[in-house]
Amino acid sequence: MQLLGNADFRRVWIAGALVGTMRWLDTLAVGVYVLNVTNSPFQVALILFLRTIPMFLFGVVAGAIVEKIDRRTLLLSVVAALALAYIVLTILTLTGHLQIWHLGVGVFILGLYFAIELPTRRTMIADIAGMERLGPAMGLESTTTNFTRMIGPFAGGILFEIFDIAGTQALGGLLYGISFILIATAGYTKRQPKPDAERRSILSDIADGLRFVAHHRIVLATLLITVNSNIFAYSYITMVPAIAKQVMGLSAFPTGLLMTAEGFGAVMGATTVAFLSKPQRFNQVYFFGALLYLSAIFLFAASHIFWIALPVICIGGLGGACFGSMQSTLIVANTPPEMRNRIMGVLAMAIGAQPIGVLLVGWLSELYGPVVGLMTTSGIGIATMALAALIWPEMTKRREVAP
Repeated sequence: MQLLGNADFRRVWIAGALVGTMRWLDTLAVGVYVLNVTNSPFQVALILFLRTIPMFLFGVVAGAIVEKIDRRTLLLSVVAALALAYIVLTILTLTGHLQIWHLGVGVFILGLYFAIELPTRRTMIADIAGMERLGPAMGLESTTTNFTRMIGPFAGGILFEIFDIAGTQALGGLLYGISFILIATAGYTKRQPKPDAERRSILSDIADGLRFVAHHRIVLATLLITVNSNIFAYSYITMVPAIAKQVMGLSAFPTGLLMTAEGFGAVMGATTVAFLSKPQRFNQVYFFGALLYLSAIFLFAASHIFWIALPVICIGGLGGACFGSMQSTLIVANTPPEMRNRIMGVLAMAIGAQPIGVLLVGWLSELYGPVVGLMTTSGIGIATMALAALIWPEMTKRREVAP
């Protein structure tokens, strides 16, 4: 692929892959560790809530700030903080001083990275690739993201079984350090802002972005379906350790296999989208991918048997990949360059709605068990998708996407 021949693209792409691997590896490790220590599904949900809340709090602000400062400098600052945090966590664990709140600080910093990742690293990927190669670049990015969802939990399950949480933390410090070096050595020139860009306030930029969203049906539908999926679908990941342990009686390694199965399906789905999807079908791939993902989560919660849950969640990963592949693509394709950072920031906030779902499914699971909690939230998500099809029928039909 021509993109991979570009050294700057490779560096920024690989850096994202390393952080993504740690994201999913750490999701498993922290979830299993907190459940082992507290035996509380709500505590698991609460600690992972801290990972997702920064996107909701800072996503839009980050998108506006990036238009005024060098996005690479901002990205490097957060990656450096991540590397330092995980080195400190490793030392605390090895010396026997690790507390649950320490993990909360670490995952919160990781959440800050993902709050600024869309308007910084993802936009850097798009700028380096150029609009003529945007589709392949985003397809490759999505395939890689979903591959990390497969390899991360698998590696996390093995590391946790052998070294407990100290092993995953030490690996995090190493991978974040490598990511810092890759981003720092990538050649990248920031887009020059318009003459009045420096004079506008951040609040004005945010207001402009929100006005654009309100008057663009495709962008608005994409963002609201993203909110729905992150509240009622992606929050399921916090309950996988609870269902695996309390319902299926599994240890860390087979729990990791469950999460790996989703990643495997996601890789297959993202690869198919990257090579076969046509712009006329982008809306459909996005909408029906989200619906398939929600449906698979509902069936996963109802399955109770490991060997049934495994293929079900694999199919769900395929749907999630279709949804995720088109998420940034639809925003970039339907947004003018001068608005792109701001709208990508709004997308980050939409993705950041996940904490609402995390707390909701955690609360329901604490009261009624993880199976009922997960079936309830995914069921609401499916019903909401049916409503979205009525409000935005264009999301379910073949259409042309503006170049």
